[in-house]
Amino acid sequence: MTFSNIPDELHYEKETDKVRFTFNGLSTGWMSLDDPFIKRIDEDNLNSEFLGQHITKEIEIKNLLDEAYIHLASEKYQKAIDDFDEVLYYDPDYAEALIGKSHVLYGQKHFVKSLRHYKRAVKADESLEDRDYYRLLLEKSHEERDTFPKLKLNIYAGDEFFARGEFEKAVESYDRALANPSKFKDKILSKLLNKKASALVQLERYDEARECFEKSKNNFSYFGQGYCEYKLGFPVNDRFRGYLKIDKKFQLQQAIILNELGFRDESKEICDYLSENHFKRDELYFKLNELEDFFN
Repeated sequence: MTFSNIPDELHYEKETDKVRFTFNGLSTGWMSLDDPFIKRIDEDNLNSEFLGQHITKEIEIKNLLDEAYIHLASEKYQKAIDDFDEVLYYDPDYAEALIGKSHVLYGQKHFVKSLRHYKRAVKADESLEDRDYYRLLLEKSHEERDTFPKLKLNIYAGDEFFARGEFEKAVESYDRALANPSKFKDKILSKLLNKKASALVQLERYDEARECFEKSKNNFSYFGQGYCEYKLGFPVNDRFRGYLKIDKKFQLQQAIILNELGFRDESKEICDYLSENHFKRDELYFKLNELEDFFN
């Protein structure tokens, strides 16, 4: 078997039913001949303008994915989630990372969250459909919901309203959960405040959203607070001007706002980071290129 549509610069070696790839001294591990990674490095799926950088990043991410599965197999769940999340930062539709995270969450007995990731994985790659696993997840997630306290049920109801675009109802559900904030650990409370604030942003209730984000104190809340301040015509908070560990789509928004406000160096720093982590020629990529034109 040969791989006719991979770049000439990308070398490979085979052993019976296994293959591994090497580029500029960086190698993948051994993988099966039908591994989805092979499709990712097909010339049609690589960015020809940044071919070397794209190949390098794909290999790095593949190695991180393999590491995550090793952690999963040894039940080192938090390490596995950290690795899967880094893969999903690079590509939110990386199906093998989504299904892997589903299995981690299952191992942690977070069945409702596990089901969500399974559905996302199958949406990204139908070949990952596993009807037995799906039926098991449905059963386990229903059992888990039956044991949820009312507080948690309100959070999940809010999430479902948010996903359907019913933001007013989402806020109402989150408010019911927030009626007794002392019952939450700080990390969970911060996430819940961010959920409510995000729904308020969708309703363009920026003053209320800003107050909510201010109470949260994490990377996403600093972004959300700065976004609301920008919308309200206020000076943005200092944290908003630096790198924040948030999804790429929000990082791009942050960079655009900073550039508009005259913080060109801070905006360029975020753009440079995004450019090293995003090669797929999608809407984000072209918006990033438009912004980068300001710095050239």
